[in-house]
Formats: sequence, C-alpha cells, structure tokens
Amino acid sequence: MTNIPTDLLRTFVTIKDLGGFTSAGEFLGRSQPAISLQIKKLEEILNTKIFLRGASLELTEDGEYLYEAARQMLEINDQIIAKVRGENVSGKVRLGIPNDFELAFLPKALRNLSRVYPNIIVEVDCEISKVILQRYQKGHYDIALAMEHAKENDDRDARDYRLETLEWVYKDSRLINGYDEPIPLIAYPQGCVYRAIMEESLQSQRHPFRFMYTSTSLLGIFSAVEEGLGITAMARSVIPEHLKHASSSKSLPELGQVCIGLYYKERELNVASRHVLDFLRSGIANIG
Repeated sequence: MTNIPTDLLRTFVTIKDLGGFTSAGEFLGRSQPAISLQIKKLEEILNTKIFLRGASLELTEDGEYLYEAARQMLEINDQIIAKVRGENVSGKVRLGIPNDFELAFLPKALRNLSRVYPNIIVEVDCEISKVILQRYQKGHYDIALAMEHAKENDDRDARDYRLETLEWVYKDSRLINGYDEPIPLIAYPQGCVYRAIMEESLQSQRHPFRFMYTSTSLLGIFSAVEEGLGITAMARSVIPEHLKHASSSKSLPELGQVCIGLYYKERELNVASRHVLDFLRSGIANIG
C-alpha cells in the first residue's frame, strides 16, 4: 500500500493557495528548490502531473482532484493533532462580525473552538458590515465577516461565503398586505446592506415608505418589530422563530439574496487565526 506523506500534501496545497512556489517556500520556511523537489516527489508517488507548468500554475485534472482531497486530509490530520495537543495552541484573534450573525452562529462556533483550543482568545467587535470592512482595511481585525450584495460570479473559496435569501420580518400581517400608507421601515443606519436593499426594492415598485426606527442594536431592531412599529428585512437563517416573515406579499417585492463572507489575509494568519477561521467556516456552513 502506497502512502502519501502529509508534508508533501501541505506543500502542494500551500503552493495553490498562495499562487506560487516562492510564496509557499517563504511561508513554509523552505527554499524554492526544496519546494520543487517535494512536488516532484509527490508527482512520482502518484505517477501523474499535478501542475500545468506555466506562468499561472494551473492544475491538471488530477491536480484539481488532489487539491480538494488533500485539503480534506490535512484538515483531518490537523483536527487529530489539535484534539490531542489543543492546549499547546494559544493566541489572540481579532474578529469583526455583523450584529445579527453574532447571535446566529458565533456563540456555538466559539464554544466548539474553546473545547479544542481553550487558550485561544477571540476578541469580537460587532457593527454593520460597511464599518466592519472599513476597520478590516485599516488592520483592526485578523478576520472579518461581512454582508454584501450577492455577486453573480464569486471566485472565492466556497467555504468562505454563503448566499442568504432576504425576507421581510414583521409582527402584524396588515403591514405587508394591502397597506395603503407609506410602509413603515425599521433598519440599521445608512450603510447597512439590508437597508439599501429595502430602499432599492420599494423604489423600483414606486411604493412609498418611511423609516420609523433606526438602531445599531440587533435587540433594538427586534424590539421595534415586536412592538409593531414597522417591518424590517433580514437573512432568512437569522430570523427569530417568534417573528413572522415572508419573502414577498401583495404590497412587498422579493428582496433577493445577500452574501455573507469571510475576509482575511492568507499570509498574515497565525496558527490561532487559522484555527478560528476553520471554525468560522464550519459555523457559516451550518447556520440555521
């Protein structure tokens, strides 16, 4: 039985992720010739070519298959090491996240993280996505989670984002069915994706609306809806069970989708940040 050394797989995945042999060598602390020899050895073991040699370093068909399989194997390897030696991993990770997704999955993700890595400290900052991204660009966070308009072609790692359907959230059905007055809206401040999409959708139908209540607090938004002050919009997976919601109605158009995605600088992630990233990816995949 032939075995594939995990160090060869890790080198291969790193080359692909960082886009080059030189970058991978710098990240892994090896020379470029050493990195090239590892790939040659991996190709010899598998008796195939995994890179189309050229400026873009594209993968062959076998290389594409190997890349996906190698990532899974390395994750299992790292999980085993982490479970047995978890206490040896420590560090502080700065995380920026939208208000509503803080409640949707973050507590569970951090609880799972702490069971395996009790010495990793995560500092969480909650804001609207526009502010989160501005702070991320200024280096305030190691990892940021932000909500944006959905893109037609998103070339990011599929584990780093999730498309969410937006729905209208309300207490009184009369607010969304045949309402003659301007639609009373509840929203986060200017810059919020939810707010922008609500405005765009209602303006496209020339339906009058007005903002009755604005808050930076998710609990403030919920309370205003519960008191019947108006309606709001949220990603389907974060809507509380006790509130009514619908994708559209007689008076309200469909809102479409938004994208909730992770932002990080691959080369700047330390060991603790990489582990937090893995748990966030799992949390995003299992929201709802």
